[in-house]
Amino acid sequence: MPDLLFHQISRMALLFATMCRRTLRLGILWGLGLASFSSGAAQLGAGLTVNPVPAGESTVYQLQVVNGKADALPEFPAIQGLHSEYMGQSSSSKTQIINGRMQQYRTLIYQWKLVAQSEGVFLIPPIEIVVGGNPIQTPSVQLRVSKGINYDEFAFIKLNLPRKTFYEGEPFSFSVDLYELNATVNQAPDIEVDGLVIQRISDNLRSTRQVVGNRTYNVNSLDYVGRSVRNGPLTLGPFSWPVSLVFRQNGRSRSFFDSFFDQGTRREVVLSAPAESLNIMPLPTEGRPADFGGAVGNYQMQVEASPMDLKVGDPLTVKIHIFGEGSLEAIQMPSIAHWTDFKTYPPNARTEASDPSGLKGSRFFEQVVIPQNSEMDVLPPLVFSYFNPMEGAYHTIEHPAMALKVSPNPQAPSVSSAPVEGITEAGLPKPRPKDLVPIKPFLGSSVVLSQPWAFHRVFYWVQSIPVVLLGMLALGAKWHDSQTKNPIKQRKRQVDQWLKAQYPQLESLAQKGDGNSFFEYLFRMIQERLGQVLDMPAASITEDVVDHPRLAEKLSAPDHELLRELFDACNHARYAPESDHRKLEEFSSKARELLEGLH
Repeated sequence: MPDLLFHQISRMALLFATMCRRTLRLGILWGLGLASFSSGAAQLGAGLTVNPVPAGESTVYQLQVVNGKADALPEFPAIQGLHSEYMGQSSSSKTQIINGRMQQYRTLIYQWKLVAQSEGVFLIPPIEIVVGGNPIQTPSVQLRVSKGINYDEFAFIKLNLPRKTFYEGEPFSFSVDLYELNATVNQAPDIEVDGLVIQRISDNLRSTRQVVGNRTYNVNSLDYVGRSVRNGPLTLGPFSWPVSLVFRQNGRSRSFFDSFFDQGTRREVVLSAPAESLNIMPLPTEGRPADFGGAVGNYQMQVEASPMDLKVGDPLTVKIHIFGEGSLEAIQMPSIAHWTDFKTYPPNARTEASDPSGLKGSRFFEQVVIPQNSEMDVLPPLVFSYFNPMEGAYHTIEHPAMALKVSPNPQAPSVSSAPVEGITEAGLPKPRPKDLVPIKPFLGSSVVLSQPWAFHRVFYWVQSIPVVLLGMLALGAKWHDSQTKNPIKQRKRQVDQWLKAQYPQLESLAQKGDGNSFFEYLFRMIQERLGQVLDMPAASITEDVVDHPRLAEKLSAPDHELLRELFDACNHARYAPESDHRKLEEFSSKARELLEGLH
């Protein structure tokens, strides 16, 4: 009983502290940063959720329309040094009783996320929107950006390079490492390159732990492969990595409720690291083999050919296997231009990597050649040259000639066969045998055949099979076009795929008890599904669409009430987010069942 009583008192104290902090913050916000005025029945307001804000951190610009709705989505102006991203819209309602009369206010809020990388004062000019055909402008708002917080003790990024000097075209692997104490990574870093081509090996983070100073950091690494396309001094970077960082700021006055309940502050920050200078050396011209095709690395070569005993005109397959470490796709097949007594065909090539980076493995070539005369007794040698960057030298691998036996083919005379068959007694050349057989004067006896195949019923059934198959293919192609070119069906497939990818993230947030992020994800998912069902932009979906006639046709009464409950929960979460993971998991299960059943 005492434990239960303490638990109830703790929950009430937490709710009271949360409401006090939010009320105080909103009061200061709209007292200092919000300006509004009315135009007829509609009122317009604009403000910032956090002002001032440290450089590199985000605040939200809110444009509120009270008792009205914008005819079109407002556009946020482009401001130098200020990055903006539209976050969607939300709505709320409030009822007041003034002098015995009840008045209801409905507010539509458009939101933009703002991030400034440098300190200073940014002036957000008036934004014009049209409400009911009447243009209205918001007053200008000043955003004050203070000096950014140093997050190095909480998280930082490093570039892990094997070395800084490479040869032109030499492939190399590197990683971008995020050292963090408690951060969430939702996207890959942005890397600026100059004269380099880079490719991420995998989208999955490689996680380890490492001690730096007296702290143990979680190290999240993304592996890349790069190569240069020109020589000279080049730069890799700078690097920027958006992360969601959780930390506590010490040294400020904290109330009893803050000290007891506060689990940290979550901030969306962009970590950065400077560019790294690389020295790219050109491939040396001294000692370069004449057959060098641009292969850079360390390789070996094996050659097989079969059959080695054949006739003139028969095909012979040469298999070349080059394996080692380097840029495998850049390897070209050794030249066979000196094989003049063979007819050749275009070779087949394939690559098999033996490690995730793709820098180790094999390159296979299959070349089909046909000997043209029976005097050939060897398969000519093959030569492959490459440049080894670790040694700074060229190497040449020469596979020796292989013994070959080519027999004459009576049906395909060899080139060296005699032009005449022999000499007659009179000393004249014997004529060649005639290629045409003389006409037979007697054809033999006639035989009466059975009923021709064309008169059988089965013949017509067999002939109809291609027609039926052709018709089925035409119907299938028409159905496929209707599915792929129909914008409504195409949007439904896209929304289904997007929701399927978001369900695991929603369940994960529910299990963690992260109420803020959970309801943000849930509201966005509801917007996407209802926008697809009602054929409306997802950003325009608010709780007002609950009573839409089309939804009334598609939803049963319990599902209709569940949708209203989900909207109310999302609105309530902006003031007192739910943190009980059991309730969040219940919301997640109900929402998934509703969104999957709604089409």
